[in-house]
Amino acid sequence: MSPPLFLVLCLCGSIDSSEPPLCDVGEFLCHDGVTCVSWHWLCDGEPDCPDDSDESSDACK
Repeated sequence: MSPPLFLVLCLCGSIDSSEPPLCDVGEFLCHDGVTCVSWHWLCDGEPDCPDDSDESSDACK
């Protein structure tokens, strides 16, 4: 007779990496979907996001 099999579930949080992180209040989520930068750095002439999205024409409207 084989030993019983147990299914262990981890309720440790989401493992879906496609879900973007939630930025803190006052932060902008870069278009890379991973990086958050302060709204104070948005459209300041210096790219702070790895993809430069904080200086994009869409962000600076």
